[in-house]
Amino acid sequence: MTTPTLAGLPAGILPASPVTRIRVLTGEDDDDARRGTKTVIARSDCRYYCPDAATAARCIEALRESDERLRSRPEELMLWDWGSTYYEPDPDNPAGGGTVLLGVAWYDMEFYQDRREAWLGAMHKRSYAQIGVALDDITVTHWLLDPVS
Repeated sequence: MTTPTLAGLPAGILPASPVTRIRVLTGEDDDDARRGTKTVIARSDCRYYCPDAATAARCIEALRESDERLRSRPEELMLWDWGSTYYEPDPDNPAGGGTVLLGVAWYDMEFYQDRREAWLGAMHKRSYAQIGVALDDITVTHWLLDPVS
């Protein structure tokens, strides 16, 4: 693979080994109709390192199924929604592993404060075990967004 170049960028700006990120599921951040008029008050960045391609496929499929369940309960979409999901293959992993990246958009402060650590609950831990992602291979980072006046 050759390193892409962008006209006008100084030499050395692009890394020698650029990261490939593939959008595998479309979320509210890439679908204006899905978000509608709701205002995002917080975001969560969730990263799942998958040791091999089969685990990555199970993880993406579990997220797709979860998204379908959420979309069948529109009252919950008023409180939170999935952002787009991406897959970053790990070029150094011969088993085809890599990282699944998932965003969460939160629209309600009380719900966010109550549910932001749900990823550590028993139900989620059972899901991770079934998928094959170790808890040590999961990172979640939360941000509160400043409202624009």
